[in-house]
Amino acid sequence: MSNRILMADGWEQRIRDKIGVLDSYLPDSAIQQPDVIDVAEANIIEQVPNYAELESEALTWLEAATVCECAVLLCIGMAVRLPKSSQGPHAKYEIGVNWGKKKEELRAERDSLLARVLSLPIHYHFGLSR
Repeated sequence: MSNRILMADGWEQRIRDKIGVLDSYLPDSAIQQPDVIDVAEANIIEQVPNYAELESEALTWLEAATVCECAVLLCIGMAVRLPKSSQGPHAKYEIGVNWGKKKEELRAERDSLLARVLSLPIHYHFGLSR
């Protein structure tokens, strides 16, 4: 099945950039799996049934929301793809990414972008702290 939203060349790199990983840890073949790109696009299309009619900024926001949705789906397996630490000649570094938190941040970004596509008001929640 060919892509319905992310059709430009290099769409896989957009997803890697959003997650913040190199292609050696997340190859194109992993992103192109139907359970990633097809599911992500289906999830977005379900919320934006008129996706094929969108133009200019709305299309840009739709594509960005789809990139975020792909990244959300891929966050689940990133903990096993990336090493826990890295060692150089003079130092050892612990690599700690909270993938659950990253997933929630990507979901929030996706929802914000979809709200713009659907022309929904964005509500910001403010609270008092002591």
